[in-house]
Amino acid sequence: MRKTLVLLLGVVVPLAAELPDFYKSVDRVFWVVDDIDRTVAGWQKLGIIDVRPNPGAGPGVRWSIARLGDTVVDFIQPLDDKTPFGAYRKTHGQGIMALIHRAPTKAAVEQELARMANAGVAVLDGRNLGPEGRYVLFDTAEEGKYVVGVFCDLGGAGLPPAPAPKPNAKRLSQYAFVARDLKAVSRYWERLGFPAMDFTHPVLWDLIYHGKPGKFDAILGWQRQGRIVYEWIQPTIGPTTYLDHLSKYGEGLHHIALAVSDIEQEKREWTNAGFPTSQSGAWGERDKPGFGRFAYQDTHTIGGTEVELLWNYR
Repeated sequence: MRKTLVLLLGVVVPLAAELPDFYKSVDRVFWVVDDIDRTVAGWQKLGIIDVRPNPGAGPGVRWSIARLGDTVVDFIQPLDDKTPFGAYRKTHGQGIMALIHRAPTKAAVEQELARMANAGVAVLDGRNLGPEGRYVLFDTAEEGKYVVGVFCDLGGAGLPPAPAPKPNAKRLSQYAFVARDLKAVSRYWERLGFPAMDFTHPVLWDLIYHGKPGKFDAILGWQRQGRIVYEWIQPTIGPTTYLDHLSKYGEGLHHIALAVSDIEQEKREWTNAGFPTSQSGAWGERDKPGFGRFAYQDTHTIGGTEVELLWNYR
């Protein structure tokens, strides 16, 4: 029998371990940028096929909705420090602030509000989207290192629809974060009902850091709630792009990863577009099952977040 907690208000709230199914997929990301025009122009070189303004964004922000590969992206340029997006830019700079999940009904959003409140999580921002819609950002960044968002927009009064995906669009395969204490972060998310991390310490080789032989290492934590993998990185030896991110932006989302079929060709294309490789390497035994390569492309100028190209031996 499923255990529940009945609050005095009469709302039946699942215990924290009973995570709603809508967390198994990420609907979109909220990406805070310094200059939305420069950001959009940069990403258009690399696969964003269409950008639409969000006329209902409200005061204090410029907001455009786009698609990076198969992923919906909300680019948000704060115009002051009065919104949560402006506060994020003030403390972290540019970067992906929040992962947003689509709930099936407004009642499901309200139930999640009650569940999170029972777990001691405050609301960072939220509003109604007409009679059938609701949007909320939870204040999870201090301990969880990113903001969790939930929304339902059955009436179409809130976020405009995203552009259609481009044929053969690259698949986003991973969200990756840097943090100084992965065990503490894992305990926090587990307390909210999310999966605990599995930890690994892979042996990497052929290491390159900004064009020179590298010597870097990290402990990794892994969460999988659906088809997307969450990778957590605790750097131990540098110099490395992970420590660079901690120094400049603090803890939080470090990169998104795209699965590619020809990593060397992709590296050339990204470099020619003005976004060179900052770090790369390999894992596993060459030309054997389990072998793969990775490369981080430096896209900080157009959003403060790197892109990892991932290639796996087939």
